Amino acid sequence: MSRTKLTSLSTKLLKIITILAMFYLVLILLVMIPFGFVQADRDHKDLEKKLVLSLSGSAAIALYVNNAEIADEVISALLLHEEIDAVRLEGDDGISFSSNQLILEQKQWALSNVYRLYSPTDGKPLGKLYIHNNSAALQETALKQVFNQVMFILIQFLITVVTLVMVFKRIIGRPLSELSEALNTTTPEEAKKIPVDIENKTNELGVVIHSVNTFIENSRQAIQRERELRAQIEHWEHYYRNMAEQDFLTGIKNRLGCEKYLEQASRSSQFIALLLVDLDGFKAINDTYGHAAGDMILNEIANRFSEIQSNSNIPGVVGRMGGDEFVIYLVLQKNDHQLLSRIAQQAVESANQPMTYKAQTVQVGCSIGVAVQPSQGVEIEKLLHRADQAMYQVKQQGKNHFHFYNGSYSTKAH
Repeated sequence: MSRTKLTSLSTKLLKIITILAMFYLVLILLVMIPFGFVQADRDHKDLEKKLVLSLSGSAAIALYVNNAEIADEVISALLLHEEIDAVRLEGDDGISFSSNQLILEQKQWALSNVYRLYSPTDGKPLGKLYIHNNSAALQETALKQVFNQVMFILIQFLITVVTLVMVFKRIIGRPLSELSEALNTTTPEEAKKIPVDIENKTNELGVVIHSVNTFIENSRQAIQRERELRAQIEHWEHYYRNMAEQDFLTGIKNRLGCEKYLEQASRSSQFIALLLVDLDGFKAINDTYGHAAGDMILNEIANRFSEIQSNSNIPGVVGRMGGDEFVIYLVLQKNDHQLLSRIAQQAVESANQPMTYKAQTVQVGCSIGVAVQPSQGVEIEKLLHRADQAMYQVKQQGKNHFHFYNGSYSTKAH
């Protein structure tokens, strides 16, 4: 009779659980479906903004220099996301790049999300970035998210309730109170698991505790994966921000990267010194041995100049302006002519050191123009022009040494 009553109670509990589960499912559907679409749309907008933030620098450079290769890289990076089916870069001066994946009419581009692009040199408006979303893909993603959320919640609900019913068939009272207390003091972020008494290891309570411990471990792992994913996202965001400021071949700063550095450094210094370096004899080696030899030389020179700047213990940055032209910017508290002469001489001597390419010894020299300006109100273009004038004097007088710019003329350093 006791067993019959227990069976009857179990049946009633199962009926109640079934009704509650159906009601819970309906409620979840009513709540989660609209919320899921809203959340999916919000997530996509956030992702799109992050992508635009990380790629806007490269997009602006593509318009600024009218470079189709850079524009294609930006467009391809955006089109990797299936929620985006068309991308267009449009400059205010009429320059335009767009994806070939989907050709849109002008009225369809008007429905796209538009982001303003600014010049990498002076920050003025340069053009626009159009992103057209794939509504079908967005809807499909939202439906998948809603479905997965509903199924996860439903399965979790059913497992928990059924497990509790099995426990209540045999053990009621103190063990459940102890379990409740243990659950209240355990968090998924901790590695701590709920202990199981020896007498309960093989009964329903042991099953419940094992399930809860498994859930805690899975939750902890999910939290850890989320943190790792967040770290990866931050890493790639940082990578794409730096990509527009880095010379692709040598890994040192490009012109934009140097200017960004000087914007910050000039606030805490008195003078900005520039060593403008042009390699002597590079073209002959490049023509004789090929571009691979030229690339090797450029990388080696970049490493040598970076080492000189680092060993000088003077804040600064080494950059490549393009071709065989390098810059060494130094942030000074005083205009130290002797110090700059020493560093320039080190650069000349370092560039003159022979290199080996495929068992062949190759050697270049360098001509250096040096110019200094006060940090406050420093004009990079004027500084470059003055250093270029000084370097021209080196070229006129035999190359492979350095000159200082002084007023409207340059003087040779001794």
